[in-house]
Amino acid sequence: MRGGFAAVALLVACGRAEPQATPQRPLVLRTIPAGDSLRLELMAAPGWKINARLKPVLEAAAGGLIRFDSPVLTPDSAYFAAAPVAVVAARAASVRGTLRASVCAVGEAVCRVVVVEVSER
Repeated sequence: MRGGFAAVALLVACGRAEPQATPQRPLVLRTIPAGDSLRLELMAAPGWKINARLKPVLEAAAGGLIRFDSPVLTPDSAYFAAAPVAVVAARAASVRGTLRASVCAVGEAVCRVVVVEVSER
């Protein structure tokens, strides 16, 4: 894992026990079937916020960018107030690539960029 924040781990869940975000794991990526698409939802652990000014992106291993967003932001528009989501074609056999997101611990003035390799088959 890169990015200088070794305590970060990312889990991808699809049809198994729901992963839990923790202070050691500030982000969890959930995959949810949605008709003919796959909904990707990025959840923050309690005590963490996802920076909305530097929106999360998954650089797909097959090429292309999958961008996460949410219309619900904090009053200052700095953080997501609801989980940012992305929707991809369900025909994709797996979610693979590099996730980049900026997370901030509540009470800290500086966010951390998290870079995590995602591999879900």
